[in-house]
Amino acid sequence: MDNKIIFALDVYNYDTAIELAKNVGDKVFAIKVNWPVILENGIKIVRDLSKYSSVICDFKLADIDNTVSLITEKVREHGAYGIISHSFTGLNSLKAVVKSAKEMKVFSVVSMSQESYLDNITEELINTSKEAGVYGLVAPGNRPYYLKKVKELSGDLKIISPGVGAQGGNITEAILLGADYVIIGRSIYNSPDPEKTIDNYADSINNKLNK
Repeated sequence: MDNKIIFALDVYNYDTAIELAKNVGDKVFAIKVNWPVILENGIKIVRDLSKYSSVICDFKLADIDNTVSLITEKVREHGAYGIISHSFTGLNSLKAVVKSAKEMKVFSVVSMSQESYLDNITEELINTSKEAGVYGLVAPGNRPYYLKKVKELSGDLKIISPGVGAQGGNITEAILLGADYVIIGRSIYNSPDPEKTIDNYADSINNKLNK
């Protein structure tokens, strides 16, 4: 069974980030980085982390076509596997991300792990994402109604789900409701034994799916 966990590496310190990647990189589907580690260390850390696992840059792009293209190109140059973009900025902006990404995977946010105005336009955002040609969607693992809704409308797009662990979502429920991969951060990197924590999450998924 393929690994269902994406590790959200939201730390500042370079040595801590690299050490965690070394220890758990082969146990997860990908490592997701957000602005904290990038602002502290620069975009070059993406290439360093990519030595240990595929890296998804969670930049939640939300800008005009030219700006998102410039950011996406730089992320691709540094060896990222994927990038996360918002979709509420419209079709042209999201298409610009997809075009600039080339072989890199684009995931678009269609529902957040906390209440937001996106809840009112989720179906529209999914349709925009499909038209733009994204690889996958981001939908909350801690809000079952919205995850189920996204799954029903997603077609063959992959779904990655935040909100599991520290935000209260249940990992096995998220998988059963349609997430292809679940995003977990604090529950892993704040654990005294991150490797064991990931193993426990993986075991709970496998035990549930194999029943």
